[in-house]
Amino acid sequence: MQVTGGVTFTGGITITKPYLVADYLIVGGGGGGGNGHDTGAGGGGAGGMVLQSNTVVTFGTTYSISVGSGGTGGADTRSSLNGTAGGNSSAFGLTALGGGFGRGSRSQATGVAVGGAAASDPSTAAIGGDGGANAARPTAGSSGGGGGATGAGGNGVSGSGGAGGAGEASSITGSSVTYGTGGAGAPGNTTNYNGAAGGANTGTGGGGGSGSSSNSGAGGNGGSGVVIISYPDSNSAATTTGSVTSTTSGGYRIYTFTGDGTITL
Repeated sequence: MQVTGGVTFTGGITITKPYLVADYLIVGGGGGGGNGHDTGAGGGGAGGMVLQSNTVVTFGTTYSISVGSGGTGGADTRSSLNGTAGGNSSAFGLTALGGGFGRGSRSQATGVAVGGAAASDPSTAAIGGDGGANAARPTAGSSGGGGGATGAGGNGVSGSGGAGGAGEASSITGSSVTYGTGGAGAPGNTTNYNGAAGGANTGTGGGGGSGSSSNSGAGGNGGSGVVIISYPDSNSAATTTGSVTSTTSGGYRIYTFTGDGTITL
């Protein structure tokens, strides 16, 4: 809804300025999973999430939107490469950090957390879990899952990689979508096991890859981030630039940014 605030000066003159009450979701890019060679690699951490409800924003102000890309998974080589971290997303003065990278299978020691940690905006309550640790090599060699928005990644155990940490569902678009799930760790001693890619615009971490001593598996790319803004459709439409789609649902105008842009409310 639209509300107004005002300042009263000496003499009784009041200047009012219109405001808009909106909800918005900011999700950073997920981290890429590690490359696996001779054993399993860690999953990438989920992008951080910032969810604000009933927030007052100013009419006529142009806000810059930045959407983080997903991290790149470790390449399918026998070098056991780490993935890369996801990119940050920001809007309205808040930042959701990109998820941490999953470690390559040979860049870890027994018990080290190899799944990337899910990142959080430091100005909000802590969101996101740590990555899981790998199981002992060489008899198991399975790696930990990446941290998710609401939970830590699972530890690798013999024959099974750790599960990615749980994400969080939001219905800001009018339907429930889960964001910020950690990437799965890879099982050890599996030939040419490529990690799964995180879903686009969900901030999901990429899965770790795995391979036998003579093979390797690529880590999955992390899912890109997203910024979504929703407010009652009784208010006028916003002006936008960049990579954005506009929809209406349930009495709300919804703007979904899948890349950088601006919005003027």
